[in-house]
Amino acid sequence: MVDREITLSNLHRTLQTVMGWENSHLHQFVFPSQKKLDPRHGSGTKIVNESRTRLGDLTCAPGARLLYEYDFGDGWQHELLLEEVLLGDESFQQTCVAGERCCPPEDCGGPQGFAEMLAALRDANHPDHEDICAWIGDFTPESFSKEEINRRLRRRKH
Repeated sequence: MVDREITLSNLHRTLQTVMGWENSHLHQFVFPSQKKLDPRHGSGTKIVNESRTRLGDLTCAPGARLLYEYDFGDGWQHELLLEEVLLGDESFQQTCVAGERCCPPEDCGGPQGFAEMLAALRDANHPDHEDICAWIGDFTPESFSKEEINRRLRRRKH
């Protein structure tokens, strides 16, 4: 959960914190076109000034979506979905309410590279198994800790 008044630049930093990434690559937010059926309108509008654009200015009704693209070489694309609008107060804290699995490590090759990395981790006979294990350390793909993510969010300077 994030405040509707969060700027997109702050939302980017929040997503980096949640994913455990290091903000070492370019990113962009794309607001999907409302006219997706008409090919003349493209796939969406890129948000130019993230430090002045607030999430609540773009999405206000449940079901609204926003695309977050990170590391254009690896090609991570995350669809952000507004599920519910809650009324909050000044004491609102960014919070992780649910999730699954460990986030992919930075620079693992995007969705395809991550899938290949997982296959090599699972198979001790895979030719890249030892190299991947040495690089990734004690990475446990099925692990997820909402508590750890919320600790990182509380420590993060806004």
